[in-house]
Amino acid sequence: LPVACAASALTRQHGMRVHDHSVVARARMSDDAEVKEVPFEVRGFSYSTVVLGAAVAITLYSFIQFFVNDGEASSSLGFVYGFPGLLLGAALKYAEVEPVPVEATPGAEDARERLGNVNLKKIYSDVTRFRYADYHLEDALEALALRPRGEGPPELLKLVEKVTPEGQYSMELVFSSKATPYKSWMRNAHRYANFFGPNVRATVEKVSAEDRIVSLGLITVPDGGSLQPMEVQSDGSTLPINLDGSVEGKEEAISA
Repeated sequence: LPVACAASALTRQHGMRVHDHSVVARARMSDDAEVKEVPFEVRGFSYSTVVLGAAVAITLYSFIQFFVNDGEASSSLGFVYGFPGLLLGAALKYAEVEPVPVEATPGAEDARERLGNVNLKKIYSDVTRFRYADYHLEDALEALALRPRGEGPPELLKLVEKVTPEGQYSMELVFSSKATPYKSWMRNAHRYANFFGPNVRATVEKVSAEDRIVSLGLITVPDGGSLQPMEVQSDGSTLPINLDGSVEGKEEAISA
């Protein structure tokens, strides 16, 4: 098992496709499929820290007992569990992806529970727990063609949730998009509402061209509301995104 975890971590680091089946059984999202229910999950602590702590304690105890008992065989049985535990803990720590920071305005959590659909709630649950061997939202980003061939997916930096002036729930996913050009986010804009829906419209924003940081906003809409994706401009205004990724009323071309 330690070898398998280490191998998964190495493939993740070098941009190869891996899955974490040991912690959560999760379905690959498609344009008209929502995330399946997670049968169980443990939140709030790191598996690697627990395993490493237990392994260190067992190993130290075994050393002490070994010398106190003059090398008696029974006192060294802990080595059988301590050393493999250290390897397993180290492999888990290497493959560990920490929960992303969450910024929330007052009332955002209540709005998520009242207005958020199943997929939005699953996204929040997914990105606010420790993961092993795969990135946050890796399956979704690949399904949306936001992961270039041979490269790693965009890295989720933080999640921002708030209540819009219209009283709707807004989830903003901020990514470091080193390998994925901004035009790819724009060209896929009309897929986001269906992929993360129902009753969701998307916004795309180039937060930093220099650092290649992109924000994907997912905002709930009432039944019958517009699902038109919008690009957020530097002054905070929004412009509609066309099917080809271009923007109405915007003179400059979409660049990488």
